[in-house]
Amino acid sequence: MIRVDRWMNSEVVRPNVRPEAQEFWKMWCEDEKEIRLTKAEAGKFVDSDPDDNGGLLGDDGRIAYNIPMPSPPGWSKRGKRNSTLAANEMVTPKALMEYTRGNRRRVASWIARAYFYMPDLPPASIRFYEELSPEQRSDVDALRKYWIGLKAFKHRFEMGRWLIGIVFALPILLLSAVYLAGLERVPLTGRWRLILLTPEEEDAISTSLAGQNWYRSVINLLTTAERPAPPFVPQNDWRWAWVQSTLSRLEIGALSDCQYLPEDQRPPKIINDSTVPVPPAPYHPLKPRPRVSSWLHSILPGGEPNSGREHLEIGPPYNLILMDKDERNAFSYGFGGKRAGGIVVFTGLLDSILKDKSATAELSINEPAPPSASKGFFSSLFSTSSSTSSSRRPQNQPTEEQTLHLACVLAHEMGHLLLSHHLETLSQQQVLWPSLLGLTMDLVRAFIWPFTVFLGPTVNDALANMGRTSTEELVDRYGEIGFQWVHEYEADLAGLRILALSGYNPHAALSHFESVTDLHEIQPIDKAESSWTGSLFKLWTRATHPSTEKRTQAIKDELERWEKEAATARARASAENEQAEEK
Repeated sequence: MIRVDRWMNSEVVRPNVRPEAQEFWKMWCEDEKEIRLTKAEAGKFVDSDPDDNGGLLGDDGRIAYNIPMPSPPGWSKRGKRNSTLAANEMVTPKALMEYTRGNRRRVASWIARAYFYMPDLPPASIRFYEELSPEQRSDVDALRKYWIGLKAFKHRFEMGRWLIGIVFALPILLLSAVYLAGLERVPLTGRWRLILLTPEEEDAISTSLAGQNWYRSVINLLTTAERPAPPFVPQNDWRWAWVQSTLSRLEIGALSDCQYLPEDQRPPKIINDSTVPVPPAPYHPLKPRPRVSSWLHSILPGGEPNSGREHLEIGPPYNLILMDKDERNAFSYGFGGKRAGGIVVFTGLLDSILKDKSATAELSINEPAPPSASKGFFSSLFSTSSSTSSSRRPQNQPTEEQTLHLACVLAHEMGHLLLSHHLETLSQQQVLWPSLLGLTMDLVRAFIWPFTVFLGPTVNDALANMGRTSTEELVDRYGEIGFQWVHEYEADLAGLRILALSGYNPHAALSHFESVTDLHEIQPIDKAESSWTGSLFKLWTRATHPSTEKRTQAIKDELERWEKEAATARARASAENEQAEEK
């Protein structure tokens, strides 16, 4: 573009004409446009020589004039090398034949773009044209040729700019289209997020985790080369009934707030105390929000109406695993319905909750027995060598405070499952970041190629292998689970809402949420890895996990919002009642 602008300023000269010619052109010829040559017509001029004015005389007597255009790139160097053309010499068909080494098709294509026919004068102007002197007619012809050629050149120049803009903008437009098609809103919070998995891929992942496959996936996730996964706590252990009953109560509370279910199928909200704040209706209800790609799949001929909704299915009931491990932790895994998600709780967490010195109540003799273990694969997973003390019923049952502490942990993990955080993490760590890493490595290789070309393919191949290895490592080792800070905030707020809808006092649960903030989702970062990708991912994970103070403050702010909205609703209802009484 700079070369063209410089050429126009230096070489294109407007003809100096007489006033009569200028007046005639302005009167009759100012809006003229060129007549473009066809490929057949251009092919006839390949062997022609231009006249003194640069025109090519055709068989039908018409003259094709050249559009003022700069020489092709490399023209001056080629002319100097062949010593036949000067750098500023006019481009002619014969010179182009030499330039292209006899490529007639290429020369004809150039002539079709670089030459034009002038249109005939308007019939009403011919009488005035003939009254002009020969010099004035020559000036009129020069003006017509100049302005028509300049308009044609500007048109081609603008088309070239548009073409270059489209070439550079097309990848950006395609990436933007992919981004927009993958956008969806998170229920409850309304945050926009990006899901780069197709509905079919989501359905395949959800199906692969459904049922007993979820237990296998958890075992594979926790199994390392150094040690196997922790053993399952036997289902005859009293802690199973405690954790399962607490989880079931939370599931009922979550389903009562789900607009995906019909009104008559929703369980009633559990409100045990009138002083317990009831969460207001969310601005973004817990209901399916199909993405653009899902909507397109549903409306296209032969499309599946429910395509792409599997990641938005409400998950309860969830799977549950108690693992015999001293670590004070719990985590959730999976997404969607069909029992493709669940929660894993370590006994270290349960022991820390039960060590609470609060008063305990005696265990009722008529306490219901824990559910029996399922047969087959699931029953074979439980440890049979557990001590008698671990499976024997305790003398004292957990207090309400201890149960509330456990409910806070389970509600937080349910928040991750209900909001499909695992799906979002899977999309980013297995699709988005590996793709960006691969693209970055390709750009680096292309940038350093001119500086390393004398070394051969060694450097570029090494970079390619490093990028490929890092991408595979990112997918295989760090693509399973792990949440960003915004996920932790959302899970806290969703868990707080679940607690309130399940009959727990969220104000009383506030102190226990501080222990929830100390939990870390299970990651393969605990493995001894020294690769740069692993180190970078560890730093990113730890840096993005929010602090306890910030998460606790966010919970307090949410409770204050509930109280303000409840007060506003009461004031509005009171005003409406007063107006009704006045009427």
